[in-house]
Amino acid sequence: MNCNSPLLGTLQVWNRNVGYPVDTGRFIPEWELHATRPEYDPLENVNFRKSFLNIFPSPRGSSLRFLSQKADVFSTGDEIQPEKSTEAMGSEQAPQSSLELKNLEDDSEGFKAKPLLDHNEQFFSSLRKCTCPSDVLDLASESAVSIKHYTNCLTTVWRLLKSLSEDQQRYEKQLIFEHPAFVKLCQHLLRDSRRMTRADLVFSLHAVVNLGVPQNTLLVQTLLRVCQEKLNQLDNRCISVLATTLAGLDKDKNVSALQAGLQLLAEQRIPSIGDIFILQNLMKCMGKDAPVFLKKKLEMAVLKEIDHLTYLNARRVFLGLVAMNYCSIPILNACSKKIQENIHDARFWHLILILEACHNLQYRNVKLFSTVADYVNSIVCILDKKQIILFLSAFEILGFQPSELMGVFAEKVTADSEFLDLKSLLIVLRVYSRLNYLPKGQHHLFFETLQSCLNKYLPQISNTELLKAVYSLCILGHLPHRALDQLLQKESYEGLLPSDFEIRMDSDRKKVLPVTATDNHADTSVQRLAFLFVPVSAFCLGTTHPQGKLAMKKRHLNKLGYHVILVRKFQEMTNEDAVEFLKGKIYSKNASPIL
Repeated sequence: MNCNSPLLGTLQVWNRNVGYPVDTGRFIPEWELHATRPEYDPLENVNFRKSFLNIFPSPRGSSLRFLSQKADVFSTGDEIQPEKSTEAMGSEQAPQSSLELKNLEDDSEGFKAKPLLDHNEQFFSSLRKCTCPSDVLDLASESAVSIKHYTNCLTTVWRLLKSLSEDQQRYEKQLIFEHPAFVKLCQHLLRDSRRMTRADLVFSLHAVVNLGVPQNTLLVQTLLRVCQEKLNQLDNRCISVLATTLAGLDKDKNVSALQAGLQLLAEQRIPSIGDIFILQNLMKCMGKDAPVFLKKKLEMAVLKEIDHLTYLNARRVFLGLVAMNYCSIPILNACSKKIQENIHDARFWHLILILEACHNLQYRNVKLFSTVADYVNSIVCILDKKQIILFLSAFEILGFQPSELMGVFAEKVTADSEFLDLKSLLIVLRVYSRLNYLPKGQHHLFFETLQSCLNKYLPQISNTELLKAVYSLCILGHLPHRALDQLLQKESYEGLLPSDFEIRMDSDRKKVLPVTATDNHADTSVQRLAFLFVPVSAFCLGTTHPQGKLAMKKRHLNKLGYHVILVRKFQEMTNEDAVEFLKGKIYSKNASPIL
């Protein structure tokens, strides 16, 4: 998005200098007043008003108009007129400036006599023929005369944009934000937000947010405020759209207030909602912080409609449960069955998201995993090798071994390993070692290929990554000599002990020796002490027995010639106690290896 576009500049000025429109007929909490009302009226400053209006370039010279309690502010003069009633404003279709009026009168004397219905039909017919967002904005600048026109233009812009590829979307977004009609469209949304129908309101907010208008702008915040005011008037469809929009916004005062109100409304409405699509949108909006009773209500409502479950809904309900962090086995079983029945309709990323959802919910369904693995194996010839790696990684996290897929992928690696970058190599090593899979009849060739790839990356691999790679190959029963030699070099293994330190002493443990005097590790007159500062959680509960990872680390250090001393609860001591404590352990041969 172009940071210098007129729209963003305008929205930033609005957000800094103008308070949100306030409904004078309702009580406003004090925090809202502080958050929304400016310290002074920026419109009283003529210089500000001129600079503010100059931000909006308009080829038709349309004026900027604000609703400010009892007055309209125009850019074409200093006269302040009383605000018209809602009915008058709703029926008024005349332009806002004398220049627009003159242009329309010059264009056609018969316009006033033409029924508004005919103009609407012509406008919406033209709108349906638009094939790209710029066409819609061009139409809006030429023919839009009502708030209904503007809201439909906005939602059509978003509908056309989301059907494009990512690269096309980036290009079209730049054109949208640089288009003068988009600025005018946003002006109308801000000015007429309280006159919109409930559907236009929520769909406009949804479109504005998804088009990328920043959340902290006055436009987005005003639409959120109006949604709060009209929340009880929203039907179930509008609630669904609003819930989807809120799920993609960051927490702020208006979003939090709207979510709280939506939660109260959902409690009342859920029993009457028979559409799984709406229910899963509510699940996403309620999120993991929703009370348990509300999650159970949503669960019961979904189960009531489970016989009408479609593949699309099954996939979305999976993600809705993840958003709530709620594992409902009956719902997940039903969704899994529907996904298995329609596996050939599933897209690559959809399956990845489903597998990740199973991991997040700690849901294990071997039939589902087997079905996905068999399907991926059946289309492996048309998948990119990186896509196969993603599937293998997802299965590894679940602890599921797709043996046929792993065998086919091993053949691809041995045939051509050039596609394996360092990140992919580490994933492959981790997957095959954790799932303990050895390719039948070719595991030696497979290991040699992986080792050759690892050797190629030795000059650039980090010590931690190298340790993981060597560890994975060793688990599989293969010893990578070059990699192991590099790992055992002093600068490598010492870098793996960030929370530890080493002391070198004489054989009687009476004198600390400088490092330069003990470079010969084979010198039996030198003792090498390694202090590991570890948390209590590294030991079995209530004992000093080290858990697996710590025990393995201690064994490795012993093999390297270190006398290992484990230090617990060190931070609980005062400095003086810690010094005396360590002195007693360092200078004593009989000191316990665990402090």
